[in-house]
Amino acid sequence: MDLQQAIAERRSVKKFKRDMHIDDKALYEAIEKAADAPNHGMREPWRLVHVSKDRLGDMSEDISKFAFPNELDKQQSHYDAVTKLGGMLLLIMKTDPRQKQNRENYFAFGAYAQNLMLLLYEAGIGTCWKSPMYIFDPKVRKVLGVKNDEILAGFLYLTDLEEEMPKAPRKNKNLITEY
Repeated sequence: MDLQQAIAERRSVKKFKRDMHIDDKALYEAIEKAADAPNHGMREPWRLVHVSKDRLGDMSEDISKFAFPNELDKQQSHYDAVTKLGGMLLLIMKTDPRQKQNRENYFAFGAYAQNLMLLLYEAGIGTCWKSPMYIFDPKVRKVLGVKNDEILAGFLYLTDLEEEMPKAPRKNKNLITEY
């Protein structure tokens, strides 16, 4: 698969209706390869936490009590959904109190995450980036080990590529204007 094909065909896989497994070796290779591309000053302001398939239930139980307090049905629904995944990555980015450097961290992190999702697609691993409101909850952040100088950018759900995803129409027409 060439790069343009991966860019054109990669889609967020949102079907988690069946139990799936992914190749952890391919996952780790993609995580390493995604960092090969240059970024803003080689800052590399990210870290990933891999939640393997066998730990998804524990993670769901640990965060659901804070994410959905007193809502047992939502806690169960979360558990049922995430335990069908092949795994998950916590996407964590280092913040910087300096405005310019912090902005560069965001750009570097976004480029890394896109590289990672393209490489995972090429390896046959589907992804879907989720950033629910509870990622900002201090109790959830604490349970997940997110430090004070970091943000939890979200969860990268890891799935298989069971079926071809339809290509949605793009809204980004007329991107170029002239000065």
